[in-house]
Amino acid sequence: MDYVSRPFVPNVIRRRIMNTVLLHTKKQQLMSVLADRFYRQEKNTKLMVDILGHAVECRSGEGGTHMTHVILVTGLLLQCLVGKTGRYHLEREDIEAIRVASGLHDIGKLQIPEEILTKPLSLTPEEYEIVKRHTQIGAKLITDLPIYQNERLVKYAIEICRWHHERWNGEGYPDGLKGDAIPIAAQVVSVADVYDALTSERCYKEALSHEKSMRMIHSGECGSFNPLLLECLDEIAVRLQKELSVVPHLDQGHSEARRTVEELYASRSEDSTTRVAIQLEEERGKRQFFSELTDELWFEYTTNPDAIALSASASKRTGLPKVVVDPAGSADFLAVVGRKTLNEIRGWAETATIDETYFETEAEIRLDGAMHWCKLAIMVTWSSTEAGRYNSLVGIIRDIDKSYRHLTDVQETVQHESAQALTPMMSGTADDVLRVSKEQVDGLLAGYRRIFDIARLVAPTICVELTKTDEGYTLGKSEHCYAVWKKKRRCENCISQEVLRTHKPQTKIETRESDIYYVLASFIEVDGRPYSLELVKRIKSDDMFERENVLNQLLVRNRQVYMDSVTKVYNRRYYDERLKNLEGRFSFAMIDMDNFKHINDRFGHQAGDAALYRAAQAIKSQIRSDDELVRYGGDEFFLLFRDLPQQILEKKLQSIRAALDEIVIEEYPELHISASIGGASAAGRISRTIRRADLAMYQAKLKKDCVAIYREAKERET
Repeated sequence: MDYVSRPFVPNVIRRRIMNTVLLHTKKQQLMSVLADRFYRQEKNTKLMVDILGHAVECRSGEGGTHMTHVILVTGLLLQCLVGKTGRYHLEREDIEAIRVASGLHDIGKLQIPEEILTKPLSLTPEEYEIVKRHTQIGAKLITDLPIYQNERLVKYAIEICRWHHERWNGEGYPDGLKGDAIPIAAQVVSVADVYDALTSERCYKEALSHEKSMRMIHSGECGSFNPLLLECLDEIAVRLQKELSVVPHLDQGHSEARRTVEELYASRSEDSTTRVAIQLEEERGKRQFFSELTDELWFEYTTNPDAIALSASASKRTGLPKVVVDPAGSADFLAVVGRKTLNEIRGWAETATIDETYFETEAEIRLDGAMHWCKLAIMVTWSSTEAGRYNSLVGIIRDIDKSYRHLTDVQETVQHESAQALTPMMSGTADDVLRVSKEQVDGLLAGYRRIFDIARLVAPTICVELTKTDEGYTLGKSEHCYAVWKKKRRCENCISQEVLRTHKPQTKIETRESDIYYVLASFIEVDGRPYSLELVKRIKSDDMFERENVLNQLLVRNRQVYMDSVTKVYNRRYYDERLKNLEGRFSFAMIDMDNFKHINDRFGHQAGDAALYRAAQAIKSQIRSDDELVRYGGDEFFLLFRDLPQQILEKKLQSIRAALDEIVIEEYPELHISASIGGASAAGRISRTIRRADLAMYQAKLKKDCVAIYREAKERET
C-alpha cells in the first residue's frame, strides 16, 4: 500500500501508481521463481524419503506399496482429526511433515536380518524380540544424525519410528506408553500401519477385506487405539477404500526411487542380464494394464533401448505394434508420424535444458488410415548419470483435426474477401454471445486490431492470431497461446479457459519483460464452434490517466459489472465470479431484511429501494474497507470479513443490527428497518461453508431483529 499526501500533483500520482504496478508485477515474477525452487527442493526431499522407504520394503517383502499406503492413510486421518478437534494443535506444516515422515516408520528394519523379515512361517519368540528392536534402531538412526535435529520433519520421524507400535492402553512397545503420552504423530501412523498390514498381502499371510480389517481394529485384536482416531478411521472409510483400490500411479521421483533400490538389492543375487529382463517384464505388465484401461493415445520413447511403446488405443488407431524398436529406421513408423515430426521432437529434447521438462507441438499423424492434425504434449525425464542427457520421453496425442481444419477453412475464405467490407454481427439472443460466420472472422479481428495490440481466437487446442504485414493483415495459427508472453508453459490464470468454461467475459493484467498489458477475453462462436476472443492492449505509463485509456475503461467496466444499481454495493455476479470459490478461514454473515415484503406493499417499491440503499450504507459504515458486502438476492446481503477473529464476530454483527435499527428515512417516517443476521466462522471454500451462516440466519428469523451464531452444528440466539 502507498499513500499520497495533499496537495495532489497529477504527475506525482501517475508515477507513484505506475511504480506500484511495476513493483507488483516484479513481485509476481520473483514469487514464480521461488515457487519453482521450492518445488524442486520438495521433489528431492520426497525422492530421498521414497528411496529409504522402498529400501525397507525390499528387505521385508512388503510388496512395494506399504510406504505409499501408510503415507496416504496418515494424511487422510490427520485431515479428519484436525477437523474434529483442536486439542493437538496441528498446523498445516505439521500435517505435511508427519505425512512425509510416516514413510520412514520402519527404517529400523534395515538393520534387522532379512531372513527373519521375509520368513513365511510364524516367528519364534526370540525372532519376534529381534524384529521389535526396529523401533529403537530407527529412532537411533535418525537421532544420530549430526545435523537437522531441530527440523520439524526430523522431530516427527524420531517420534514415529520409536513409538508407532505403542498402544492406547499401554500394552505396546518399546516403552509401554499409554494414552496421550504417545505422541499424536506416532498414534496416527500406528493406525495407518495396522490398517495397511491387515488389508495387504504379506509373505506370511493373505490380504484381508476392508470390512474384516475394520472389525479387527475396533475389537482390539490388533491392540487398542485412540478412540478419536477410530472415529476418524470410520469417517474416512469410504474414501479410503476408493483411493487404495486404485493402483497408485508412480510419479517420476517415485519411479526413480523404486529403480534405485531394486537395482541395489537385485544386484546381490542376479546378473545384469537377468535383472534387466525382469525389469522389462515388470514394466511391460504395468504398461499393458494401464493401456487397456484408457482410450487415450499415449506413448513412451526410451533411448536405451531405442524403442517407443504405444498404448492400446494408440496402437489400434495408428496400425503400429505396441512396441516399435528403432523408430527412426522403421518405414511403417515414419509413414505414420513423419520424419519431420520425429526430428523436431528429438531436436527439442537434445537442445532442452534441465529445467525444460515440457514441450508441445502440432503435427500431422496418420490415425485410422487418414492424416489428422494432432497436438503432442511431451514430458522429458533426464539422466541421473550423464548431465544434459535425457532417458525417455512420455507424451500424449490429442486429435485436433476438426478444430484445425475449421480454422484453415476460415483462413482460406478470408483471403478472398475485403477485411474492411466484413462487419461482424451480434446475435439478437438474450445470452449476448457474439456469433459470427467464418467469412466475418478476418474483418472482426482486423477491426479490433485497430484498437488493440493483439487480437486472436483461442480454442482448447489451438490459437489463431491476426498479424500485421506489409500487405495488410494475415490470419495464421500460433503454436502456443502462451508464447506471446514468452512463457514455456500454460498460464496459471488462463482466462481463455475460464471463458470457454463459463461463457462469461474475463480480464487480467499480464506482463512481458518490463511491459504491462491489459487482457480482455470474451466468448465467441464461429459457425457454432466455441472460442475465446482475446484482446490485448499494452498499458503505457505516459497515458495511464488519459480519459479513454484502457485502465480507466477496466475500472469503469468493473464498477458497472459488479455494482448493484440500487444499493451501490457488490451484486450477486461479484459473489459468483470473485468470492464463492475463495478458500481459507473466513468469518461471514447472511443478513435478511425483516418484513421487507410488507414495506413494499405498504409504502411502495420506491420506499423499498430506499430502505435497501440505507440498510446497505448502514452496514458499510460498520465494516472495514477490505470487508466485502454483497447484495445476495432480493432483500438478503452476504457479508465477508477478512481476518476477523472469530471471538469478536458476534459483537460486530450486533453493532450492525443496532445500526440498522437506528435508520430513519425522512420521506417515510413510519418505516422501520430491522434485520435477522446469521454469522459463522469456518475454513474451506466459501460456496460450501456459506450454508452455516444461512442456517444461523434462519434461526434468527424465528424471532427477527436478532443475531444468531453457528457453533458446532447448532445455532445460538443472542
